[in-house]
Amino acid sequence: MTRKVDIVQIGLGGVGQAVARLMVGSSPERWRRDLGLDVGYIALVDSRSALVGAERLSEADLSSAIDAKASGGSLADMPGGSEMSAAEAIKRAAGDRTSTTVVIDCAAGDATYAADLAAVESGCVLVLSNKAPLAVDQDRYGRLMGAGGGMVWYEATVGAGLPVVSTLRSLLATGDEIVEISGCLSGTLGYLTSELMDDGRRYSQGVRKAKDMGYTEPDPRDDLSGIDVARKALILARTFGRRMDLSEVLVEPLLPPLDENLAVDDFMKELHVMDEDLMERVEQARRAGRTLKYVARIPAQGEATVGLVEAPTASQIGSLRGSENLVAFRTREYKHNPLTVIGPGAGQVVTAMGVLSDVLAAVRP
Repeated sequence: MTRKVDIVQIGLGGVGQAVARLMVGSSPERWRRDLGLDVGYIALVDSRSALVGAERLSEADLSSAIDAKASGGSLADMPGGSEMSAAEAIKRAAGDRTSTTVVIDCAAGDATYAADLAAVESGCVLVLSNKAPLAVDQDRYGRLMGAGGGMVWYEATVGAGLPVVSTLRSLLATGDEIVEISGCLSGTLGYLTSELMDDGRRYSQGVRKAKDMGYTEPDPRDDLSGIDVARKALILARTFGRRMDLSEVLVEPLLPPLDENLAVDDFMKELHVMDEDLMERVEQARRAGRTLKYVARIPAQGEATVGLVEAPTASQIGSLRGSENLVAFRTREYKHNPLTVIGPGAGQVVTAMGVLSDVLAAVRP
């Protein structure tokens, strides 16, 4: 027997486009054949508009939507597109009880929180790559997770395609207890610290290169502020039961002391003001036989921290290169030799693969 799975996707930025591209081609047919799942889109939603099909959206519809968004267009300009909120698109989709409806949130920012909450309250499965709705205040987070009844999936919010959240959930399900979770959770900042330590680049040079290569957000301050890593740390903390808010994570930003209202181009021109401070820290680490890494630490009790640390060069964290991520789970059973997940923690395609992996895990019979 084949199970029908209808998808509403919010967000068609880089990750959202990658998710949609994976749905164009052989994947849906393979899932039907191997998993008994009939998976297809019924709606795509961006920040201003939606494309909702009378039936399923075709591969041609998906390809056209991807092309339109990649060129800066709007879904409202497409045949069948209209001005419609995410909540309205979800409401229409959730009305069909002959299928399972999955809402995928690939947007950025917490403006999608209301739509995500409406999705789970309507009985939909919610799959997120968007971290912000999981980093809202504790009360709103509790409403979202409580309404979801276990149907909120968010592997891709922490380690892109790496099995970080699923590993943590497995440890908890088997009765283990977390002592501390630590690691490098930003491919962007991992790349930057490698540029500083391994290639001897100045901070300003490293940030510019990372931006030119597409490793940073369009505004690099979104990465350099450390808030993205702090959100990931908060998500992990809440997953193993800590009640805390983002403001309780102590964050050391890698930002120069500049006016936060500077335009991006002007900010990039002033990066050099932080070169000397970072170079001094690099040399200090080298003299001690260590290397600088941007590390998150989430203990079972006490303060969660995010910032630069000196790590032994021969350690697992110290040996990371480029955009690699690492998460170490120190638990009651893995106390002296932490269970470690390591691999590429950034990239639109691997993040999209993490999203679809969650979709399949959530709906498989």
